[in-house]
Amino acid sequence: MPKDQSSLHRWIVDSIEELMASVEVDGDKLMNIPIAMLPAGTQQGDVLRVSIEIDATATKKALADSAAQVKKGAARQANDPGGDITL
Repeated sequence: MPKDQSSLHRWIVDSIEELMASVEVDGDKLMNIPIAMLPAGTQQGDVLRVSIEIDATATKKALADSAAQVKKGAARQANDPGGDITL
């Protein structure tokens, strides 16, 4: 699928117990979802249209942030004499 397209899914809320909802995904498997991820007021039996898409800008930023963190950690390791205890 091209990156500029989203993936559409149909979820049916099977049950809601405590902080989790059991949803049927695309008429196939059941999956547990935290209710905080669902729209406010979602109830058992509701049908949800779910669109999932790649956020290319956020992906590039996350990869750059991760690379910077790794580089920063490598610099610290070069100055670390080793060991867990300093006397």
